[in-house]
Amino acid sequence: MSIRSPRLALIAALALSVFTVRTGGAAAPSVDAAIEPSQIEMGESARLTILTSGTGTLSVSLPVVAGLEFRVVGQSRQVQIINGTTFESTSTIIRVTPEAAGTFTIPGLTPKSPPLVLHVNPSKGGGSSAPSNPGAAPLVPGGSNANGLQLTPDGSAFIHLEIPKHEIYVGETVPVEIQLGMRDGFVTSFSLPKLNSSDFTLNNLSHQPQRSTKVIDGKSFTVLTWRSLLAAVKPGSYSLGFETPLTVRMRTRPVRESMLDDLLGDPFLQNIFGATVPKDIKVTSPAASFTVIPLPAEGKPPDFGGAVGSFKISSDISAATNTAGDPLTLRMHVNGSGNFDRVDSSMLGAGNAWKTYQPKAAFTPADPVGFKGEKTFEQPLIASQPGTHAVPALSFSFFDPATRRYETAHTAPLSVVVSPSVADRMANELPPAAAAGTLAADDSRTGLRPDHAASGAPIDSLVPPYFQPRFPAVPTILALLFGGGWIALRRRERDAADLQRQRARERAQMTQTLLKRMAAASARGDAPVFFNSARSLLQQALGARWLIAPAELTTSDVETRLEAAADGEGIRQLFALADEANYSGGEMRAADFERWTQLVRRQCEASP
Repeated sequence: MSIRSPRLALIAALALSVFTVRTGGAAAPSVDAAIEPSQIEMGESARLTILTSGTGTLSVSLPVVAGLEFRVVGQSRQVQIINGTTFESTSTIIRVTPEAAGTFTIPGLTPKSPPLVLHVNPSKGGGSSAPSNPGAAPLVPGGSNANGLQLTPDGSAFIHLEIPKHEIYVGETVPVEIQLGMRDGFVTSFSLPKLNSSDFTLNNLSHQPQRSTKVIDGKSFTVLTWRSLLAAVKPGSYSLGFETPLTVRMRTRPVRESMLDDLLGDPFLQNIFGATVPKDIKVTSPAASFTVIPLPAEGKPPDFGGAVGSFKISSDISAATNTAGDPLTLRMHVNGSGNFDRVDSSMLGAGNAWKTYQPKAAFTPADPVGFKGEKTFEQPLIASQPGTHAVPALSFSFFDPATRRYETAHTAPLSVVVSPSVADRMANELPPAAAAGTLAADDSRTGLRPDHAASGAPIDSLVPPYFQPRFPAVPTILALLFGGGWIALRRRERDAADLQRQRARERAQMTQTLLKRMAAASARGDAPVFFNSARSLLQQALGARWLIAPAELTTSDVETRLEAAADGEGIRQLFALADEANYSGGEMRAADFERWTQLVRRQCEASP
């Protein structure tokens, strides 16, 4: 064995000392050794695993083979006591690096152990495959493309875009999937994927990505999938892609000395035995070509409002019978798939038979991004006259990308029976008493009519009303009503003030609780708990300042209202870090915790 430095000599000395197993039982210990892979190329390393187990005392030395270098990179020990007897097992991992091509025989570690054979082939390039620059080595060397996915040069991540088609019309929306894959154990933080083209818009990006696991070339990746709707702004030919910044772990040792790290397989063991440093990179998806076609001018209906997709419509009314003057509700349902944000209708216009009002619309999605669903328009109607009235058919125009032409859908007309109102019936029917009086008057027309006016009901007194005893009761009652109303108003104001003070106390208690939680999370380095508590505290403070419920405060509200504020950028970063900490955990220094804590305290002190 060749020793190339004092450090290697120290490691070899430690390895010789750790191969002595001392136990107090009577059973003879056993030694097992295995090397994998048994065939490598120049520039690569193999892994020699030595397992000693049992009781008694056993001394094992590192093998010495000309042309091979042995280096201990890890050791684990396990002790068990069974029926008073102590059993020990020690597992030692050794890196075996060849100095020349050939077949090497490693002798057995004990007289009864079989020898191990290692075949070393020349590198494919005719020489050593170790790079001339012994700089930082990637975690997954060479992984630029695997299973059709474009990996980063270090093989730690990929971003992939799933698009159903690459030829769309202006205004058409297509559902897309954005997949961000991260090698387990090597990506420490990430941000949301961003569109790298201003010629497209991304709408209804799902708030929580779907998490899954994918194995690529034997390596485990965590895949986060976002769904959204993609739409083009203007016609032309474009190239589209997504990108997101990541923080990954990079090795600090040369490639030749880190070959065994890849053989360890487990990311936890790789990070222990291979020194790494964090590095910021940017992962970009492969460019996807797009052709955006303008909507044709020929055949465009006058009522076309920009809806692009495949739709069907139907209509119904709240009641088939009604009374004149009572309102009805006419509904039109638009079902299908497409850009529902451009689906609009003026419904039924004003006419002689109906009095109409402005319709209202509501959308019910059938998928997470709103590409499929139903949009319902409701319009109040009032029949102007009784009788049987027909509600005219409704129409809706859209452009269908499948047929490449404009389509106009129609509903069937509806019939409504409107009965007369009570006032109309009373006006049309003559009361019996009035009819008898009329006949009596007609019978008396033979004589002269009296020349004086008919007198009214008699009165008991000529004293004016304001001098009568009951008149003073009127202002008294009014004064009592005014006093009672004033007392009720003051009581309401006092209750409102008490409620505000109670809410202020509750908000102060909540603030202290969250600050203590942040301090505890900062002390133990728990980034997810710290950022979630900080975000909740900012939602409480900003919600009280803007008169918004804390649960309804979103990141878009923060970006809009704090665009020019002093701490606006810091607050937006804190909200983003809170989302990232839920997926990646992340590591922070004490100074970072203190900086974010001071920002949160300033916002709490500025709140009312």
